[in-house]
Amino acid sequence: MIENQVVIIGAGIAGLKAASELYKRGFKSCTILEARDRIGGRLHTVTGYQNRRYDLGASWHHDTLVNGLFLEELNLPEDQRASFVFDDDSMVVFDAEKGRVDQDPEMVLEILLEELVKYSQLHFFEDLSAQDLNYFQMVVKYLYERRGLLTNDQIRFLPQVARFMELWHGIDWKSQSSKCLEIAHQGRNALVLNYDKIVRRIASEIPESWLQLSTEVKEVRNDGKNVLVTIDKGETISCKYVIVTVPQSILAHSLQPEPRVGKIEFIPPLNVNIQDAFKKTHYGALGKVVFEFDDCCWSTERSRILSLGKSSSNLSQRVREARDLSLLVEELDANTKYQFERGDSWNFPLLFVNMVKHTGIPSFVMLMANPLTKYIESMNDKGKIFEFFTPVLENLLKTLGCAEPIVKDFENKLVKSNKKAPILKNIVTTNWTRDDYALGAYSACEPGDDPMDLVLALTENQTSLVRFAGEHTIMDGAGCVYGAWQSGKREADFIADKLA
Repeated sequence: MIENQVVIIGAGIAGLKAASELYKRGFKSCTILEARDRIGGRLHTVTGYQNRRYDLGASWHHDTLVNGLFLEELNLPEDQRASFVFDDDSMVVFDAEKGRVDQDPEMVLEILLEELVKYSQLHFFEDLSAQDLNYFQMVVKYLYERRGLLTNDQIRFLPQVARFMELWHGIDWKSQSSKCLEIAHQGRNALVLNYDKIVRRIASEIPESWLQLSTEVKEVRNDGKNVLVTIDKGETISCKYVIVTVPQSILAHSLQPEPRVGKIEFIPPLNVNIQDAFKKTHYGALGKVVFEFDDCCWSTERSRILSLGKSSSNLSQRVREARDLSLLVEELDANTKYQFERGDSWNFPLLFVNMVKHTGIPSFVMLMANPLTKYIESMNDKGKIFEFFTPVLENLLKTLGCAEPIVKDFENKLVKSNKKAPILKNIVTTNWTRDDYALGAYSACEPGDDPMDLVLALTENQTSLVRFAGEHTIMDGAGCVYGAWQSGKREADFIADKLA
């Protein structure tokens, strides 16, 4: 039996911040248990071709007017903080057939998207008991009711532009709640270069002896006076408080009877409020693919490029001729099924970050949402991934002024002869859906969900010795790094005050 004041489960940003705050408050006895062989959790910086560095987890400081982590970084000497660039750029938007459709004075898709989001908000504000529709249904409803005010091109392309929201929530529009659609930005977004510097900085504020890597927690037993934490190595740690910072996806498995990697058995079981709240919350899977090129042979004017999912040429006709909304939804749903076996990357919206604009690195970091994320992360062959995305990639480069076909050179065997040809040297992909300690990206809402229920259930019990932190336990900054960071500070302050 090992005795501690506090045990922290998980060495992600929430766990590290909690430990850092406890140490600052004078705590000398704390253990951080991390199942992986590294710290950072879903903050994960990797190296690629020629030691280029990319964040495969979170990449941005969001809401920089209110982001506590960002503001903390600004107060540090420049050499101690992670570099960043504001990259809230006007997006280039292109379609497989039509080409560029952004800033089109006839279609004004950007303005229509704003109206669509406001239309969805009003749907629920005007009737508090209104049924929560999935985003796809809400888009079709908007087209149906506003068709007399829309051109054929607007009806055809607006739905695909609207799917940009998938790349915020990490789930596709047929799974996504319309009620929880809005993202209220509190300031600009800053691309972090890179998050590992922040992770190392916070970890350096903690005694090395506090951290145990490659240590999986099996059981958390609360006897009302102390908490006993049992790990896979057979040891049991007794503590006054435990802070559980594992992702929502992993915590959910504690409610299931089946054994699995990463599952924590809580004794007594998680309370009824928590169990009920998990019925109204889900999890997204925002994935990334990094395409690394030898040299840049495309425009660096814009940093964000959105590739639209394919649109049906007769969509406008179907919408205009429809006589019943429910039948129209059913008809369009049947005609927008995903065909993975065809290898059609045009089925999905894809967001590309043009890294060369901000860093000089000739690479694109591509964001994708489930179910595409799970499909791509299941592929272990770079050649097959390249083959899947080649049509979109070549169209992307053409849109940015490079019409030459892509040359694949993963083995570095090519003697370059055409300086204008884009030479692809490497592909890096995420693995979050296959990671036993993540199973995705961050919390997301399906129709009928209420994320507030889980936040309250995990944080409301002021007498519990078992505490919870992470992006899923806070409303301001939910799904964001700074939200997880703030939740770690919150729990450390709570425990420090109780044990003072």
